[in-house]
Amino acid sequence: MVPVGSTLKVVDVEGCQIGDLFVLAASDLDERLSPGVTRLINFTPFPHLGESFYSNRRRSLLTLLEDTSPGLHDMTFAPCDAELYRTFNAGDEHPNCRDNYFRAMAALGVAAHSHPDPINVFQNTPVNLNGSYTIGAALSRPGDYIALRANIDLIIALTACSVDIPFEGIQPNGGRSTSLRLEIS
Repeated sequence: MVPVGSTLKVVDVEGCQIGDLFVLAASDLDERLSPGVTRLINFTPFPHLGESFYSNRRRSLLTLLEDTSPGLHDMTFAPCDAELYRTFNAGDEHPNCRDNYFRAMAALGVAAHSHPDPINVFQNTPVNLNGSYTIGAALSRPGDYIALRANIDLIIALTACSVDIPFEGIQPNGGRSTSLRLEIS
């Protein structure tokens, strides 16, 4: 639980690590982060400093306070899942952000039946002029962070993305999954 007014900081401990940040209203789990509503209200692919992330009910959940990374993040990709890794012949039991989210919610005693779309912190997937994505390695360096203020009481789950396979010849996490740190103050 992240109380209203708290600051949460997602720190990339070793650099080049993507994180899926899942955000839900503590008072009603059906109210959750909506990347689509966030883009509609801010009219940007990702909020700028001082702008908010919004829920599916158009309520401000978080405000972006600080970003020491190169500033590349994503709000268009769903969390990776077991099917993605099966598609790339990485096995049936490959760790993934979707399953990690459900495990985290269960550990908190939260009965989650679906997942919100995440904020993919440090994910380098810009959109090209033709509408396709460029898959790039995360550009975050050791110690880079993004800081956000909770505008309501929230339930937060952060997963370190497990992608360790190349996409179009690029290793988005540098070929391995490393630690992220979540600080709440």
